[in-house]
Amino acid sequence: MNDAAVLVSIGLITGYLALIAALIGRSHERFTIGLRRWMLLALGAALLQSLVTLLPDDAHREGPLAPLFVGSLNAAALGVLLGNLVIVFFTRQALRDLQVSSGRGWYYAGLAWWLAQAGACLFLPGLTLGQEGWLGTIGEPEQWPGLLVVGGWLAVGVPLSLIPFVVFYRAHLPEVANRALFWALLVPLTLLGVFVSASGTPPLTEAGRLMQFAGLVGAAYSMWAYRVVDLRGLLRNTLVIGTLATLTAIMFFGGLLAADELVTGSGARRRALIAGLAIAGALIAAPLYALAQWLVRRLIGRPERAVAQELRHFSERVTGAVELDTLVEITLRTLSRVLGVQRGSLLLVSHDTAGALLLEPALGEPGEPPGQHGRVDAASPIAAQLARWQAPLLQYDLDFGRGYRAASQAERAFFGQMRMSAYAPVVIQGRLIGVLCAGPKASDAPFTTPDLELLLAIANQVGVALRNARLVADLRRREAEQAELNRQLSSTKDQLERLDGVKTDFVTIASHELRTPLAQICGYNDIMESMNEEGLLDQEQIASMTGSLRKAADRLESLIEAMLDVSQLDVDAMDLHFTSLALDAVVRSAIEPLRESIRSRKLAVSARGLSSLPPIQGDMQRLAQALRNVALNAIKYTPDGGQIAITGQLRDDEVWITVRDSGIGIDPQFHELIFQKFFRTHDPSLHSSGTTTFLGAGPGLGLTIARGVIEAHGGRIWVESRGEDRAALPGSTFTIALPLHPPADARRVLAFDQARQAFEQRRRTRTASAVPEQ
Repeated sequence: MNDAAVLVSIGLITGYLALIAALIGRSHERFTIGLRRWMLLALGAALLQSLVTLLPDDAHREGPLAPLFVGSLNAAALGVLLGNLVIVFFTRQALRDLQVSSGRGWYYAGLAWWLAQAGACLFLPGLTLGQEGWLGTIGEPEQWPGLLVVGGWLAVGVPLSLIPFVVFYRAHLPEVANRALFWALLVPLTLLGVFVSASGTPPLTEAGRLMQFAGLVGAAYSMWAYRVVDLRGLLRNTLVIGTLATLTAIMFFGGLLAADELVTGSGARRRALIAGLAIAGALIAAPLYALAQWLVRRLIGRPERAVAQELRHFSERVTGAVELDTLVEITLRTLSRVLGVQRGSLLLVSHDTAGALLLEPALGEPGEPPGQHGRVDAASPIAAQLARWQAPLLQYDLDFGRGYRAASQAERAFFGQMRMSAYAPVVIQGRLIGVLCAGPKASDAPFTTPDLELLLAIANQVGVALRNARLVADLRRREAEQAELNRQLSSTKDQLERLDGVKTDFVTIASHELRTPLAQICGYNDIMESMNEEGLLDQEQIASMTGSLRKAADRLESLIEAMLDVSQLDVDAMDLHFTSLALDAVVRSAIEPLRESIRSRKLAVSARGLSSLPPIQGDMQRLAQALRNVALNAIKYTPDGGQIAITGQLRDDEVWITVRDSGIGIDPQFHELIFQKFFRTHDPSLHSSGTTTFLGAGPGLGLTIARGVIEAHGGRIWVESRGEDRAALPGSTFTIALPLHPPADARRVLAFDQARQAFEQRRRTRTASAVPEQ
């Protein structure tokens, strides 16, 4: 080994020791010692590699270390093995810093590759690994370990050089993208240095070791530097300086060339010509310098004068903004012009009783999906930064800063999903009322300290306008809520008036519905008694009168049963017996008692789509009762000769049965009220006495019972109608939706004795509440 190689080795040893000491002793914001262990291992392997280069070439044959060298192992082969070990640890550290999830698999594969090389050197004699010219012998069969080494270099080097670019492309934070770009420079530099240092050719070996050291220095720098140098900014500045230097060199060279060609002679005339050339050069340099300044502004950013002018215009515009949407639009436009951000947002902040910050997007934010609300605990470092210290916050600090590790996962997730880069508090009178959010820049450059100061200045100007806009928005929201409350009160008043009328109607209905069959019973009873006393009764008259009595009794029984059914529904006491049912059979059972009325009124009733429906679980008798009540409603409000269509269809996990008639229709304001007890859309005194005649009488309980039965099965019922018109006959459509398998709670019904106890308990409660206090 020549003196130059020795000096290189000593210098590298000193450098590696300094790097190891710096990594161990320096407190770091982003990494702990545990996270830096792979870098320390890589530096340790590189340090041993440099120490091995100081060994004599025959150290494996004689000397105190000779027993350690077995097989084909020698100083050159050991240097190659240590260099490859550097690759293994360096790759693990690079992937961990780039946050690649498959880093562990890479490490184990690389370790297996290195162990295979080491085993070959220990147990196979005659290998030339690391010696001069060994790369030319890797094609020989006995030198296959050399082929293994080169193949591993390619397998690691090619994908590892591409991974930083993938991370750079996917990164949404400029600091992360810049770190990925930094690794994109380090990875090929370090790997190429290891490859060249293993060539065995003395000049190339030292050059490769220096390249490897440079790459490891950069990697160590990325470990202790919270933010690595901005390579894109450095490149832009280099281009600017290079452009200015080139222009200056061209001007000086042109001036000197012109002086050499034009200036002749000596004395005053020569000095006058040189002065004239200097003035001409200055006149030419002035526009060139202005051009250079323009290029600098285009490459680096806007001049301070333009920024100040933009902020002044922003202050003028934001002062007159009282609408939250307008304020957000003005603010985001200014952020785009001053900082060049791609997007922005404004969060409104309120405080709960525990002091936590409640965050919600301001109204009118473009592209902001609704429902993104966040909560920041009062003890969170995020709350301390924004509310207590009233300082800006970077998303990069929130993701990687040690001081923000106490922030909860929910807080991190909220800010992470916003995909912003910087946040500035909006403070008024010392209280945080908002957060101004700035997305990544269009240039993808990271936010600098001047950028954060500008963002904070804009946030400060937003404060007063945001407070005023929130007050206006609150007032308008309260006005809207008051208007909605008034509308609801008016609607409730109308309903209460209708329901109050229902009570009066019930007296009329009950007196009519109950009195009619009772009058018939009493009348026929008196007739039979009178005729019996006179001996005028015969068997035919007895049969006729008893039949009329039976009809009156049946009508009275039907009314009482309807009232009992409603009372059972009120206390959830309707006893249901669930079995598998075919809906066409249910419809037939419901329509059968109404066939005579349908025939007498010449109504056309059709049914289709029922036989193809799957069976459902339900109570046959109760479902038939509900469908009969709906069909009876259609019969009563459809003129003679009208049509009633019953259809069935399958909708997801429900069967829908629709009953559509060609009747007078129902006013939309009554679409819900018709399912209330005793409600009638018309004056009950104007109704006829027949239960199936057109506009016939009834207690107003049929649809109430129908809804109760259907909801007890876990279903729904509703009506659709354009309105009531006795001339146009728009008709009505009742839809019944029943689940194929009703919910479990639909089967749990109270027994009747339990229902009666519940009903009595409710009655006693209402009676007790009605007694005035003494």
